[in-house]
Parts: sequence; C-alpha cells; structure tokens
Amino acid sequence: MCCVLISGCKNTTNTTNDNSKTIATAGNQTLKLNEFTQNFISTGNVNDSNYLAKKQIEDWATEVLFYQEALTKLNTDEVDVEQKVQAYKQQLINYIYQTKLIEANLDTNVTKQEVEEYYANNRTNFILKDNIVKVNYLKIALKSIALDKIKRLLYAKTTKDKDLLKNLCIQNAENFFINDSTWLYLEDIKKEIPKLNTQPNFDLGVGRVVEFSDEYYYYYLKVNDEKIKNGLSPINFERQNIKNFIINNRKTVLIKQYKKQLFDKAVANKTFLKY
Repeated sequence: MCCVLISGCKNTTNTTNDNSKTIATAGNQTLKLNEFTQNFISTGNVNDSNYLAKKQIEDWATEVLFYQEALTKLNTDEVDVEQKVQAYKQQLINYIYQTKLIEANLDTNVTKQEVEEYYANNRTNFILKDNIVKVNYLKIALKSIALDKIKRLLYAKTTKDKDLLKNLCIQNAENFFINDSTWLYLEDIKKEIPKLNTQPNFDLGVGRVVEFSDEYYYYYLKVNDEKIKNGLSPINFERQNIKNFIINNRKTVLIKQYKKQLFDKAVANKTFLKY
C-alpha cells in the first residue's frame, strides 16, 4: 500500500479516479489518496517516505477509531458539540474583527502629560514589589588588554572620558551597563554578579562600590540610586507600563463605543427587537 502511495505522490499525471482511490479504511471511515497527499511530504528517499506514509496512515486510523469509539461511549449532550463549536466560531470571528478595528482606528501616541497624569492618579498601582537600583556595572575578562585603562576610566568625570569608557566596554567587556537614568531590578543585577547574593541589601546602598575578581573576570558595580521594596515606584521605571495601560484602556473604550453604535443603530432600524 505504501509503495503505491509514494508513487502516487510523485506522479503528476494521475487521473481523478486515481486520486479518489481508497487507500485505507478505519471502521466506517475511508481515506482517499488525494486526502492523504494533501498533507504528506516526501523526503525524496523511497524507504524513508514509505515509512512516513505508513506511520501517517496508522496515525489517521488511530484517531478515527478513537473518535468512533467516543461516539458510542458518550451521551447525547456530550456528543452534540455543534452549539459549542458555533459559539467558539463567533468568539473567534469577533476577536479577528476587533483586532482589525483596533489596528485601523487606535491612536497609540501617548504624551508625556498623559503619562504623568495617569501616574499621579494611580499611585497605589505603582508600589514596588522588589528593590530597584541605578548602577554602573562592568564584567570584563582578566586577560583583556584594555582592563587597566578601563579601571582608570571608571572614575572619570568628563564627558570625553565617559564616552571613551563606553567605547572600550563595547569592544572588550563581557557585559556592562553604564546609564545613570535607567532603573534595574536588584535581583537581575545579582544574577549577573553571583557574589552579590552573599551581600545583604543594605550593603548595596547609594554610593556603594563593589569591586572584585574571580578566576576569570573582573567585576565593578557602583550603586547610583535605589528604591526599596514596598515604596513608590519612580515614574521613569513605570513609563512604558503606563503607556501600555493607557493604550489598553483606549482599546477597551474603542470597542465598547463601536459596539454601542452598532446596537443603537439596530434599535433605530428595528433590526433588534426585544420580545
């Protein structure tokens, strides 16, 4: 049977009768050649393809037989899934249409003022669940030829020296973070520097510098600022989250308004009648 299948897959001159030929039966259901070839992909190797064809047919039969067994074992309510399928179809189509409406009509531009107003009016939503910090961080191989120069520049004050430090880090550091305005989770920093897991949080206060080496790397960490768990999260840390909240709210309002317009129109046109 499988050899016939593979031959059929390769032959582009099959007649309609050939394609409609029954190649397997399972219970009261049949599998036609054209149904099989729609999903079968030949590997180009006859032995491999024959094996895959045989397995695919057996998998089809297994599922069909399982389905037929289910029909005899389940009660009428359990077997009658048409209503459930129809409800799911309606939900899926509504979701697809809703997505298209949002893509076509949603304003995704969120101003700085909108972010600040949302933050001011929803402060209780922005309580920190973990400690966050602003840091300068560096991890560089001990064998790096730029290590000594980078160490000297870590305490640089001028813009020129800071730019030079960043360029050297880009070229030589395994990992680094030099940004005075961005907040990071302290736990994420600890993942980068495993030795920090032995340090109590209060030892990593503002201004604290941690500098050490292991067998392969030199590590440097300076804490520029910190916010403690259960305190108010700074707006800069929440800015993207706030934008997402605002946009999601706009999505909800947009769809509600559109659905209300449809409903009001149906009432006016008497295409919706309540008995």
